[in-house]
Amino acid sequence: MDTESNKRTINNTINHKLKPFRTVTEEIKVTCLHDRHVAQGALMSPFAGYDMPIQYVDITTEHNAVRQKVGVFDVSHMGEVEITGPDAAKFTNYIFTNDINAIKAGQILYGMMLYPDGGTVDDLLVYRVDDNDYFLVINAANIDKDVAWIMEQAKNFDVKVDHQSEMYGQIAVQGPDAEKTMGAVLNINTTDLTFYTFKKLQYDGQTIIVSRTGYTGEDGFEVYAAPAIICKMWDMLMEAGVQACGLGCRDTLRFEAGLPLYGDELTAE
Repeated sequence: MDTESNKRTINNTINHKLKPFRTVTEEIKVTCLHDRHVAQGALMSPFAGYDMPIQYVDITTEHNAVRQKVGVFDVSHMGEVEITGPDAAKFTNYIFTNDINAIKAGQILYGMMLYPDGGTVDDLLVYRVDDNDYFLVINAANIDKDVAWIMEQAKNFDVKVDHQSEMYGQIAVQGPDAEKTMGAVLNINTTDLTFYTFKKLQYDGQTIIVSRTGYTGEDGFEVYAAPAIICKMWDMLMEAGVQACGLGCRDTLRFEAGLPLYGDELTAE
């Protein structure tokens, strides 16, 4: 298949996969970076209730940037939930398929929340802040469902469930040059972070979370911060010439790496 035909095939596949997440009556939300995506000429499409960038140049170029150098994604549509309290560890273990006791503070686990019949509620990351504090990152398409399900399960536990999705923007800096880019462009030293670890630090007078995680099969980092800080970081990365990447290549990258997507490889069934 020639290059242009391949690009059209990829784009048609990606756009087709986005459609189920929008209904006629659904109000489309935007991330804190939306105006920047539009100004950069990104191809926008609804995904999980948000108007999201699918591509800026083309999916192949953005895919290769991440595989060969570095790219940055807006993933501010993802959801965040914090679980705290005396039963936080017990409760998180109750709803999560992996064993929280296997990690220490500053480490992360990937796993799933399941229905009693084994169907998937969602796949997610759990950040262990301390013994009584866990930070959950959930999929954008499932935020309302997940939060309601977690709240229902929490009734018999001494925990506080805090839905924090509106507090954070999020970017993912991904690729072989990600560590260098984090230091040189964003002035964040990440050499102390190993895969699936994180730290909280002060940035412009505010607490942010930086983790060595991603959804591309490459080395990379995800940053959770107040929207104003995320916008500042995005601008710094663009000025430095880092390739902006859309959800189109995020899907090809994760599929190539064998990483599942809720709604495709994972469902309630």
